[in-house]
Amino acid sequence: LHGHTRRLRSAAFSPDSDRAVTASSDLTTKIWSVECGRCLHTLRGHSLEVNSATFSPDGSLILTASVDKTAKIWCAHTGQTIHTLQGHRWDVRSAVFSSDGALALTSSEDRTARVWRVESGECLQTLRTQGPKVLSAAFSPDGTLAVTASLNPIAQIWHVESGKCLHTLRG
Repeated sequence: LHGHTRRLRSAAFSPDSDRAVTASSDLTTKIWSVECGRCLHTLRGHSLEVNSATFSPDGSLILTASVDKTAKIWCAHTGQTIHTLQGHRWDVRSAVFSSDGALALTSSEDRTARVWRVESGECLQTLRTQGPKVLSAAFSPDGTLAVTASLNPIAQIWHVESGKCLHTLRG
């Protein structure tokens, strides 16, 4: 896989394993054919390094997180930007889809995680954590809960719909 000009920050397979997506410090995300190793699309639109990239559960979308304080939802077939998710005040460290693909969850160095509606790009909840930086976040398999992991040894469990912290896990 040739094409990025700076270091890679993440890589992921599409659900059918036919494509891979890579995120890079060169400000781009690339979609690759697994069969032939050819770059299918280069996603340009972030103004700083891209920290992570992942496919939606059905493989039709890509979600990226960037140091430019945004996340973006892209069409995986055309490489076009669908939504720019704005609201974080610092680097967005990670971004993931819920298992049904209806929601996205971003984590940021601004001490928050945010829940977004994929279809509209609307922010539904801002989860204000106790940690100094939220390094990652994930949905539960049924999408009703989220977990955040902070730079200090604190993880928190959240109710997605209400935005309420259910548990703080220390150490």
